[in-house]
Amino acid sequence: MKIAYFYRLDKFETHKRFVEEGLKLGIEIVPIKYRQLSLQDTEIYFGDMKLSDFDLFYFRAVGSELEWSKLLDLYARKHKIPMVDEYLGTEGPLRRFKAVMGWQLIEKGVSYPKTVLVEKLADLVSELDNWELPVVVKLSKGGRHGMGTFWIRKREDLDELAEKLEERKRVAVEEGREVPVFRGFLIQPYIPNDGDYRVFVVGYKVVAGFKRQAKEEKLVMNKSLGRSEGLKEVPSEVVEVAEAAARAVEVEVAGIDLVKDSRDGKVYVVEVNEAPEFRVMEKRTGKNIVKMIVEYLVGKAER
Repeated sequence: MKIAYFYRLDKFETHKRFVEEGLKLGIEIVPIKYRQLSLQDTEIYFGDMKLSDFDLFYFRAVGSELEWSKLLDLYARKHKIPMVDEYLGTEGPLRRFKAVMGWQLIEKGVSYPKTVLVEKLADLVSELDNWELPVVVKLSKGGRHGMGTFWIRKREDLDELAEKLEERKRVAVEEGREVPVFRGFLIQPYIPNDGDYRVFVVGYKVVAGFKRQAKEEKLVMNKSLGRSEGLKEVPSEVVEVAEAAARAVEVEVAGIDLVKDSRDGKVYVVEVNEAPEFRVMEKRTGKNIVKMIVEYLVGKAER
């Protein structure tokens, strides 16, 4: 069996783990960077190899490679090659927009906080006249590891938010990167909690999780801050909501963030992340997440 592993960037060379786990199972996993592909009419090649030689396409990450992800989706349909994740065959990368994700979750009856989307920072300032603080503000697109999530406790925090966004633009210019355009802000009520849950889903099933303790009160709600502890068993109510969320947005391999309201115990989805980082989960729980993913890929290819 041969599985294509598509990726854009690989700062930590995580593809090597997948190759190693595949070899242990007698499976060939071939890492393919999108820019290594070529298209001739309706045939896609990796070097001299036709992609029809593969038994499954695994999209580790898509990022900005929207054109290639759609071409690969069309190719997979034509040649009846299964793909992971399934969402790439429907909304595709548009699901990365938090507003789109929220719509899908609500339509499927998954617990998700009340949400309002505004276009510009000025609109955000006006809209907050209708809200009771504190609230959580998110960038609709981007902001991994909580860096696009902000806790607004008082009106003055909006000035600090504007400064943070301008600072990120300046850093982008200094580093020679594309300057981000910050538009599309989601507003949600702050849900009181004693920490949030991060669970890892493989094949729409929760396989591991840890709980992050309540963090220091800062504007940027960086999920990398705050102590966390692995869970021997993820609470059943958290598992139920997480698995429903994964199915609602068709993300087979996901990292899902959730909180439990300390007032009534209701569990809410904060975010569903495709292409989740697995190293922290493995460290916190001692579980071989990559092996679980590879085993799932093999099982899907064999169906």
